[in-house]
Amino acid sequence: MKVFIAQFTCLAFLLQIVLAPSIALATEQVATVVEGAPAPFTGTLFNTEATARMLAELELTEETCNLRITRAVGLKQAEMQLSLDQLQIRFDTSTQLSAQRLLIRDQQIDFLQEQFQPPTWYEHPALWVAVGLIIGTGTTIGITYAVNTP
Repeated sequence: MKVFIAQFTCLAFLLQIVLAPSIALATEQVATVVEGAPAPFTGTLFNTEATARMLAELELTEETCNLRITRAVGLKQAEMQLSLDQLQIRFDTSTQLSAQRLLIRDQQIDFLQEQFQPPTWYEHPALWVAVGLIIGTGTTIGITYAVNTP
């Protein structure tokens, strides 16, 4: 099968080399035919070269149009993908920023709650002042009693 394809390709290439110059030198002819002439209808008659040129131009125009459409669609897809990527980055950044702000807020709330906690009863400064006064007063009374008793 590969041999057949290779031979066919070579034959097509050789025919193109041989026939292409003669096709290029052919002149296009366009003739108008009226009813009653050798053609049974009124219209324009094209020879093979003119018809081939018109068909080639039609195919080329269609391919050019398809290429332009493909290019325009590709550009729009690229623009939309860029826009989508930018929006995704903005969303991710906003999400991370919000998460960090919430973490800082929670840490600040915890810190303030710890600072607001009243000290336990045995750590309260008023208790230690009262204990100091009682011990000081007791010591003073005890020393006074010890000094005044014979």
